[in-house]
Amino acid sequence: MSVMTYLQAISDGLRQEMRADERVFLMGEDIGVFGGAFKVTDGFIDEFGPQRVMDTPLAESGIIGTAVGASVVGMRPVCEMQFADFISCGFDQLVNVAGKTRYRMGLAVPITVRLPSGGGFSGGPFHSQNPEAWFMHAPGLKVVAPSSAEDAKGLLIGAIRDP
Repeated sequence: MSVMTYLQAISDGLRQEMRADERVFLMGEDIGVFGGAFKVTDGFIDEFGPQRVMDTPLAESGIIGTAVGASVVGMRPVCEMQFADFISCGFDQLVNVAGKTRYRMGLAVPITVRLPSGGGFSGGPFHSQNPEAWFMHAPGLKVVAPSSAEDAKGLLIGAIRDP
């Protein structure tokens, strides 16, 4: 078995799922041309095109809301917040819309939201938080925190495939 870093494992998992399922697409801040803040999606725009690797404005609420809309019509969006801290701006869309749509309307909302944190640099108070606890008790949301690169890849694939 080859040794992979977390970033390589996440990148590999995303590529695998995008190659296997045309409904899987990525959206987030600087994930296209730039390849993401941590370079997880480097080269993806060349392989999958701008229709499946979408750079978005710095509007986390809009990213999550758009993903919810795409998911209820059969797509499988994977959203990346540039840093985990920024999800606070999309909290309402994630908790009250994405998390509760199944209970409110009986519709599946198969979205995956990636929240990178840490990353081995001193990011200060706006780039280093771990907000997972906010979501642990929110109905309809599943939270994972991988402890190894292998877990990161496997849990990501499982999240994307989750009905």
